[in-house]
Amino acid sequence: MVVGVVVVGTVAKGAVVVVGTVGKRSRGGGGNCGKEEPWWWELEPWSIAMVIIDLEMAASIPVFPPWCVVPPVDKICSFYGIRIPCVPAINFEDIFGLEVEMGHWITFILLVLIGILNLSYVQFPFNYKDSMKITTGLYSIITGFFAFFRVTFHISRFLLIGAALHNLAEWSILIQVSSSCTTSTKIKDALRRATFFILTIVILVVMMPSLFLAVLVEQSFGIMLDFALPLLFWYMYVTGNERVRSFYHLPVVAHTIHLFFTILPLVFANFHVGNTSWYSSFFLETAVYISGPITHVLYMWWSFEFDDLKKEATEKEKPADVIPTELRAKYIIWFLVAGYSLGLVPLVAVPFAMGPCPDTPHCAGSTAIMGTSVAVVHPGFGIAFQDMVSSKRLVERARAAKGNLEYELYRDVQDPDTFRFVEHWASRESLQAWMTEIHPLFQESAMKNLLVGEKLQQFGGYSYYQSSECRSVDSGAIFFEVGASCDKVWSVVSNWSDCSWVIGCDYAVITEPNTRRLHMKDGSTVLEVLRKLDKGNKELVYEVLQPFQGYTGSVNTPDTGSAPGCNATYRFTVLKNATPSADFVYADFLNIRVPGLKKLFKSQFP
Repeated sequence: MVVGVVVVGTVAKGAVVVVGTVGKRSRGGGGNCGKEEPWWWELEPWSIAMVIIDLEMAASIPVFPPWCVVPPVDKICSFYGIRIPCVPAINFEDIFGLEVEMGHWITFILLVLIGILNLSYVQFPFNYKDSMKITTGLYSIITGFFAFFRVTFHISRFLLIGAALHNLAEWSILIQVSSSCTTSTKIKDALRRATFFILTIVILVVMMPSLFLAVLVEQSFGIMLDFALPLLFWYMYVTGNERVRSFYHLPVVAHTIHLFFTILPLVFANFHVGNTSWYSSFFLETAVYISGPITHVLYMWWSFEFDDLKKEATEKEKPADVIPTELRAKYIIWFLVAGYSLGLVPLVAVPFAMGPCPDTPHCAGSTAIMGTSVAVVHPGFGIAFQDMVSSKRLVERARAAKGNLEYELYRDVQDPDTFRFVEHWASRESLQAWMTEIHPLFQESAMKNLLVGEKLQQFGGYSYYQSSECRSVDSGAIFFEVGASCDKVWSVVSNWSDCSWVIGCDYAVITEPNTRRLHMKDGSTVLEVLRKLDKGNKELVYEVLQPFQGYTGSVNTPDTGSAPGCNATYRFTVLKNATPSADFVYADFLNIRVPGLKKLFKSQFP
């Protein structure tokens, strides 16, 4: 017996997905009764169909996005009531949105756990001999919170502060391998200077008048270390002896992975927010999720070796609490200069070469909904209503509610007794949940007494408008009235072999069932196919096959009751950027065909 459920649904880009859940299959009879078959025996036809259709959907997604930078859009990001200016770093509305969100949360959890594991090897009370374990442990935790800030507050000052603290951990690594820091005292002094430098960056990030300037300040210095450290480690690995190469092989691999599979993918992904593609929406994001934990596991492993070297007996070439002289890196300043210069390439040169994307509409589907409602209070009760809303913390509670993107209360400038709530929610479900939560407030006697009619008025819900540029066809509609009855008009229009109502047509020839060729008075011909003939609703739909394609027309003549004439509608679709255009059809019908039809039905079909 097979127990299963089949669900047919529609997903992005019109792909139909068939999802099957299959129970265990067993063969009855003989000695095989109740014996479970291998998994491949349980495959049903719809399981294979699901894979094929998913592949078709995947094939419809472009591999690469357009070679341009999507202009940043300033928004307000909110997480548990905390609202902060931001620029979106993730498009949760595209086909990869859920996977991207899950990837960030999993990465956040893994990196925090790796950091905690790393710190668990530190001996307490704190011993400076464990400094690298502390550094790499905190490095992993801070990187995890970078993922947290990116998925919750996107590109914001919170994210930039996290990036600055991330850089402080990298400064600590650099200082501890520097040849100029020959004693633990010098290392501590250098760490204090690095901390002061990072705090200065953080203060500038917070104080900058715009988010753009804050990003410019932090990233120009932050990415410097992301290039400088792998350059330095590679130099030491290539030029050093066997002992040096053995010491640096882990950080070489770790930070090379960090640069090419975490930092640069994050930079390039930011260029393409809103442009869905396999490269920007899947591969770059996936590279970040995989490379982050790998990088910090390698650094954790290296921290054990690093701190063990410091614990060895003090030698002439190794002062206390530092690594041996031959392992310490030289030319730090030059590598920082090189790192700063190379960092400007992805931050400045690449986006300049790509140029901004043209102002194109965002065509991804959205579940977000905007709601409005009006509160009209009794004359002179405006201040009392405002105080009531404030005492109940209505606005604050709404902004903290799950799924809220925006919530504002406005007062009419011409009528001070009229208020309008404007609310923006991530989904209809989140709006409904909020309405359920807030309903008791507007049932309280004091609140009902303030409101005219004892309730809110003029509720409205609105979804996102989708630009016509997001569709492959243009649609049009025309309303017109003719003097004859709808029954008379329909009797003429529904006669597929008669083209007398088609302005300019001489006669029609039926070439095959539901297909006719119109012979026009100017000598041209038009081939049409009948797609729908609904006699009950008096609707006829046809499609033009020649001399052009992609044109459909729909004529509807509903009954108008006792009206003397017939109110008819004509709807059409045309291929975008093709002949005829929607503008041409409008002009042709309004200037020629509608007047001709009115004249025709008035004179020939009264």
